[in-house]
Amino acid sequence: MREIDKLRSVDSEAAIVATLLNHPEFIHYSERLSANHFTDENDASIYGAMQELASRGVEKFDTFNIMQVLSEDRFRRLAGNVTIEDLHDLEYNSQAITRDTPEEYNMFVDAVLDAALRRDIYRGLEECQRLVLREGEPDIIQGIYRKIDEVIDPYSRFDDIPPFADVVDELWEEIESRQGEGYAGIPFKFPTLNEFVTIEKGELVIFGAQQKVGKSIMLLNCAVDLLRKDYSVLYIDSELSSRLFTARLLSHLSGVKYRTLTAGGCTPEENAEIMRQKEWMKSRKFYHIYMPFFDQQSIYTTVKRIHHVQPLDVVIIDYFKSTGNDMDAFQTYASMGRCVDLIKNDIAGAMGIAAIGAAQATVNNRLADSAKIARNASTVIMLVDKTPEEIEMDGEECGNKKMVVTINRNGMQHSPGEYIDVRFDGDHILYEEAKQHIPQQPF
Repeated sequence: MREIDKLRSVDSEAAIVATLLNHPEFIHYSERLSANHFTDENDASIYGAMQELASRGVEKFDTFNIMQVLSEDRFRRLAGNVTIEDLHDLEYNSQAITRDTPEEYNMFVDAVLDAALRRDIYRGLEECQRLVLREGEPDIIQGIYRKIDEVIDPYSRFDDIPPFADVVDELWEEIESRQGEGYAGIPFKFPTLNEFVTIEKGELVIFGAQQKVGKSIMLLNCAVDLLRKDYSVLYIDSELSSRLFTARLLSHLSGVKYRTLTAGGCTPEENAEIMRQKEWMKSRKFYHIYMPFFDQQSIYTTVKRIHHVQPLDVVIIDYFKSTGNDMDAFQTYASMGRCVDLIKNDIAGAMGIAAIGAAQATVNNRLADSAKIARNASTVIMLVDKTPEEIEMDGEECGNKKMVVTINRNGMQHSPGEYIDVRFDGDHILYEEAKQHIPQQPF
């Protein structure tokens, strides 16, 4: 007997069909179970017939209606070797193994599902072995993760749906645990922005800006602020190699001008501060991956792989753009929309991770493919250069850039003409909240 053949629970399978003969209403407690999870062919056929009868509104199972289902053309393959004599024997012996409470019945269901899961994992790992031995396989790791997900995901969706009364206390505790100083979630480093949105698990915040306005520097500032709060962060970067990113990172942390840090000529004090910040980074839960040409599968596999090793709090994407070799604007926008959907739903939503990203804006300060991004992003914040007139009107202490919350599913958004004042210092890779201007009142 192969090891996998030992992964079965025949007694539980028999107890399930016997119990359902006497308590047909219990089948609604096992809707997560299917005939494919059984190893005994006859019990699998009988349970499959019972499920079909229940779907037709039949409230009692017996020899006649079970055989009637199994005799139908589309169920002949399911019927196997079940005979009327088998069903008579089952009815005669069922009282001895029937369980009379849903709790006991569910114990049998759990045992059958557990054995089925173990068999599927065993087979999945055998396929992984064959994958490893296959010459010329382009991405073994990606294939293995895909196979693991393929095996586990169907079972992970088998959670029962509890009555709201059973979960409302736990949900309220989660709401309370997220409460902060007037906001929920992880705050940004910009106090005024936190009045509109914070960083929350399952949500995706996107910063939009025109080219060279400072999207990447904003994301780096967000990453460092999260690391200072001891969160684990994965930064997927399509723009900068890890060397260039590290230079920006150390300039931001140390306060040494980027040009000085990269060209040399630092003072002994500046060098000492750079070394101190470099050592501090070693203590953080941080991953930076340079991925100049990423696609949806590469991003998903990367996040999944790291999340297995180090549970992630936040994923940062720098930045959303076309992920293929698309030749026209429609295809370019479509691929970018799919990428945003992946981050929001398959990563942030499904894995319980917060996500922050950036996307390039047009000359009119609108996101390219804004409809698809708006559909999937939780919040969109535009970064815009202030005009000389705005700087003069607001005052230099109110900064040289503005943030405008244009889309927000989790709170307020700005009305036309409103914005948050921020100061951008490219020499030191720095964004800070500036003094907030006083809106001019019309005469």
